[in-house]
This record gives sequence, C-alpha cells and structure tokens, in this order.
Amino acid sequence: MPSSLSSSSSSVESLHVQIDSGVNAAKLEAANRYVRWNLLFLSIIFTFLLFPIWMPLVPYVNQVTNLVIVIIIALFQLIWLIATVCAIRRTLAINTAHKLRTSKAQDVEASDTTPSPTRHIVAMTLYKEPMTVLSTTLDSLAAQRDAPSRISVIIGMESRTPDKEAKRAEVYAKYDAKFLRVIVTFHPAGIAGEIPGKCSNMNYACREGLRILRSDPKYSYDKHEHIFTNCDCDAVFDPHYTTELESAYSQLSPADRHASIWQSTIIYQRDSMPFFVDITGVLRTFFFMGVLIPWNINPMSHYSLSVTLLEEGAFTHPAYQMEDIIALIRYTIMTRREVRIRPLNIVSINGPTSGSYWADEIREWALQVRRWTIGAGEVFHYFVVKTYRMPSVGLSVSWTVRFFIYYGLVLCASAIFSVFSPVVVQLVNMVAVEHERLFVSDSLFSAVCLVFLGTQYAVLLGVTVLVRWCLPVPGGESGGDGYNKGLRGVTRGLMHWVLMLPTILAYSFVELYSFFELAFRGKEVCKHNAANKSNLVLSS
Repeated sequence: MPSSLSSSSSSVESLHVQIDSGVNAAKLEAANRYVRWNLLFLSIIFTFLLFPIWMPLVPYVNQVTNLVIVIIIALFQLIWLIATVCAIRRTLAINTAHKLRTSKAQDVEASDTTPSPTRHIVAMTLYKEPMTVLSTTLDSLAAQRDAPSRISVIIGMESRTPDKEAKRAEVYAKYDAKFLRVIVTFHPAGIAGEIPGKCSNMNYACREGLRILRSDPKYSYDKHEHIFTNCDCDAVFDPHYTTELESAYSQLSPADRHASIWQSTIIYQRDSMPFFVDITGVLRTFFFMGVLIPWNINPMSHYSLSVTLLEEGAFTHPAYQMEDIIALIRYTIMTRREVRIRPLNIVSINGPTSGSYWADEIREWALQVRRWTIGAGEVFHYFVVKTYRMPSVGLSVSWTVRFFIYYGLVLCASAIFSVFSPVVVQLVNMVAVEHERLFVSDSLFSAVCLVFLGTQYAVLLGVTVLVRWCLPVPGGESGGDGYNKGLRGVTRGLMHWVLMLPTILAYSFVELYSFFELAFRGKEVCKHNAANKSNLVLSS
C-alpha cells in the first residue's frame, strides 16, 4: 500500500474505534431500541399484502380490483424478467472468461514471471464449525497463485470457541508454511454494545490482524498494495480467484479501487441436500447474478475490497448481525462516497445449511432465512438513521427503492401476493356487494392469472438451467462433482424446478414471520446464532 494511504490509517483507526467499540457502541445499540425503522418496512409489506382483502369491499375501488391485481403481478414478473436478463449476461461473461483462462493457462504461466506487488489479506471467523470445513477453505486459498509469498490469513475465533487452543495449534501446524502469514485471534466475550456473531468477531479480527501485520518489520506492510477478502469458513475459492481479482483491481483508477467491492458469483453445494436447501441455493446464485450485483444492493457471503476502504468504512459494525448485507451501505455512509459492487467473472462455492436429519434440515433452513430477514430489517434501520450521511439524496432514494424491491417485495411479498391474491379476491367477492368490473372481467382475471402462473414457471425453468447447467463450477467442467450431471442430476433438477414455487412460498412466509418477530421483539432478536456446519461436506 502506498505510504500516503498507510499514514492515514492510524487516524482512521482512532476515529472509528471511538464509534464502533465499547461504551460508544452500547449507546448506538440502545438508541431506538423499540421504535425502529424496520416497522415502516413491515407496514408497507403488510398493507400491500392486504390489497386483495379490502379492495373488493370498498365501493368504486372494487371496480378496479382485478385490474390492480393483474398490474401488480405483471410488475413482479417484469422484475423477474429483468433479473433473468442480467443473470444471462453475467453467465455469458463468466463462461467467456473461464474459456479464456483455460485456453491461455499455459501461456500465462510461461510469460507471467514478474512477482506482483499486491498482497492479499483473507479473513474468516470460526466458532463451532468443524476443522474439516475450515481446512477446505484454507486448502482452496493455498491453491491460489503465490500463496506462500502474497496471502496472509486471519482467522477470528471467539473466546468461547470449543477447544480453541487446539484448533489454533492445528491451523499453525498445517498452514503456517502455506501462507505469508497466519494470524489467529480470540475475540473477547462480553464487550459492551456488541452482539455475538460474525460482525463483532470479524471487527476484532481485522483490527487486531492489521495491527500485527503493521508491527511486523519483516512483513514491510507500507511497501505493498493490499486487497482484503472477507469470507465464511465454508468457502471454496476458484484457483484463479486472486488472479482474477488483481486483474479487475488493476484496471481501475486509485479512486475507483477504494470505492469498489468485488463479488464473485457463489453457488451453494454439499454432497447431499434436501430439495428446499438445494432450491434456495439455486435461487441465491441466480439473485447474485440478476439482482444483488447489477442492482448494487449488497455483497454476500465472501467479497473483496481494498484495505483502505475497509479501514475508512470502520471495518464491520459489532452491534449488527449481518456484515455482508450491511457492508455496501455502511462503507458508503462512512466514506460519504458511492461504493460500487463490481462482478468478478468467476464462480466460488459456499456451504448451504445442514442438519443431522430431515426435521433438523428444515429447522436450520428456516433459521438461516430468519437470520437473513432480521439482518435485512436491521440494515434498513441502520440506513435510515444514517441516511443524512449519504453522498446525495438521489443515491439515498435509489438504494432505498432497490433494497425494498428485493428484500421486501421479491423475497417476501411477491410469491404470496401472486399465488394467493387471485384466490382471495374471488373468495371475498362472494360476500362483497355486486359491482361492475372495469377492463378485466372475473373470467378474464382467472385466465390471466393462470397465464402468469405459467410464465412464472417458465422463468424458473430458465433460472434452473442457468445455475445448474451453465456455470463453470470449480473442481470440474460445469458441474463440479457431477451433482447436476447425468440422468440422475437432470431428473433431480427438473423435479426441484417443479418444487421451486412451493419452496419460494415457504421462504416468503418465514420472511414475513421474521419481520413480525423483529417488529414485536425489537433488538432482542438481532443476534447471530451460528448456523450448524457439523454435517456439512462441501462438493468441490
């Protein structure tokens, strides 16, 4: 990193440590403990979902009920269509880049002998996850180009992590020689204003890890440019991840480098998955390519940025639970400049939820959906409280609309509304006063809604094909371990396609319940209960 950037790091650190740690963080947590802005989020969603019930009962308004319902469902389908077009473009870009890397691999290895001045710092947290899961992640990092000379790994454990000393010793024994530096930190418990979870653990690990690297005279921190990658302990990186990241990083001006977050497309795999876990993973991958990246909403799971932006953005907020959902808007607010999510044309793997038996799988899946939803509600509250620090009013309004469309409408309301509103309207009409229909008669309404159901399944088939059979998965050509390959893989994929809409409905109802839980229980539910990874075996 250039010396001018390094010289400002201490002042940045001293400024933000006052904001996000200890007693001051406790003050932030206590503020608006019960009257929180996620109530507005829920109110809009709930009012919206009640349209089919109250509209047929209101004189004059009831004349346009069918028309309004049709228009709203059509708008939802338009959003899915736009997301599909974005996902197709990203899939083509990923495949083109993959073919280029494959065809020129030998030429690159033969010609690229100059050591890169860029160094990488990769941080992850560990609590109760088994060491086999962490080892898979570290092995994929060790396979990166020049890992022993350019990659430093920070592993943040909680002070309450079971067998933490033995795990630290195992990490050093296996991986100390495979990376430039390996640092293991223990996050103290009971710090005022912090909630247990990845955010507070990562916040501590990053601050402590950078302090150690800067104080190491042999490391020569100030002589190098540094890129930081935040990841989960169940990530599997493509062998070309750091190479692709450096290429994208070097193509930008210094100002743009420090206002960017790089996001790879992530797929979710393990050796065996129940249909609802598999389908949720497929949909999340689709939304990476179709919504989160192109709409510039938030990064997810693992992502990269300059250490300069990491420090100016005050690392991660220890009083919030979802550091990835909050990352983009937090860094935008803290730096007062627009931060962009930029795609990496590469695919990585993350582990989905896992359970010991069927009921446990359902429980873990629902808990994960609940975590994401409550985290989104908390981020919305954080944004509204801090919105006066956004670079512009236009950016504030734009991000609010994009965030609400995705988390409020697409993930929560759209499936419930699209499936149930036609049925509810017809049931309510049985007890409502007779009225004329404008433009859309009852028979036409029923026919149009059936057409919409068909077009929705057509879009979901496109989602299935894109994610399952068109992405070059690490570990093999377009399929990794063959989970989606062969007659069995194709049959499973098509069966799961049929079950997609019921799964989306279940997901939406869990989201709606979680928004209500957050509304009634407030900050009490904003805790990051770690997902169960004890039965996770990654496909790589």
